[in-house]
Amino acid sequence: MRTLILALPIILTACDKPTEYVEVAPDIPAETLTPCPISDRQVSTVKDLAALATEHLRAAECANGKIEAIKQILEKRSQRHDPLY
Repeated sequence: MRTLILALPIILTACDKPTEYVEVAPDIPAETLTPCPISDRQVSTVKDLAALATEHLRAAECANGKIEAIKQILEKRSQRHDPLY
């Protein structure tokens, strides 16, 4: 009986199917994938130029923030799913 108890786990593990790994797409919020608006303001004065420069700076900050958010999502995912090779 003891021999059967010791041999049974070995026999059962030999019948195990190989593990299949499925690549899962990261969950990125939809608002992160939308483009940041860029101003199409017409410049006629220095004040308009300053406002346009500020709007372009805000658009660049928006885009950089979205890139950083995606980077953090992908880093979290890669930490959870370390490859075995």
